[in-house]
Amino acid sequence: MERPDGTGGGAAAPARGREATRERILTSAKELFTNEGFGSVSSRMIASHAGVNVALINRYFGSKAGLLAEILHEDGVFPKLITEGAAEELPRRLAEHAVGRLHGEGSRLQRALDHSAGDPDLQAVYQDRLKSALIDPLADYLGRESARVHASLVAAVILGLGRVRRVEGAEALRSHDRDQLTERILALLELCLEGFGTPDPDDP
Repeated sequence: MERPDGTGGGAAAPARGREATRERILTSAKELFTNEGFGSVSSRMIASHAGVNVALINRYFGSKAGLLAEILHEDGVFPKLITEGAAEELPRRLAEHAVGRLHGEGSRLQRALDHSAGDPDLQAVYQDRLKSALIDPLADYLGRESARVHASLVAAVILGLGRVRRVEGAEALRSHDRDQLTERILALLELCLEGFGTPDPDDP
């Protein structure tokens, strides 16, 4: 039976106990996903590692995929990469992040998840995260006409680079001069973010 933290009564102690249990599950899942890979880890393994009943994973997170979604929400690069920093530096932040991922940089969890990229549950998490962590926040941040088109173009470039890295290894890209590669990707992203479809004031 799940017990509350502390010795006092009332609602605060059970709430603290629930939060502590939730955090323990998150910590165990993150450690196991990082060390074993998403596809090799079951909800029962996570529950055993956290010292809780497996039913609590479903209660708090819905499923193993829901648990990973919560971890990515808390630890993921996006949408902080979009909103933290000067607006004019956004394309460069995105370009530098994309090049870093091409070179295998990122957290240990991110690198571990790359090896499970074909898992259907993981793909479903990524699809949801593409919308909730990249396209939606970027469109809101841009806040202009056709913002979602711009955001989707940026996502296409970043996801395309990731796809090349996972499928083909991106050896040619990784062997290219890093600064030059960053500038080329920066140019692509600037085009994606450039206003288009607006009337030319010099056009009669």
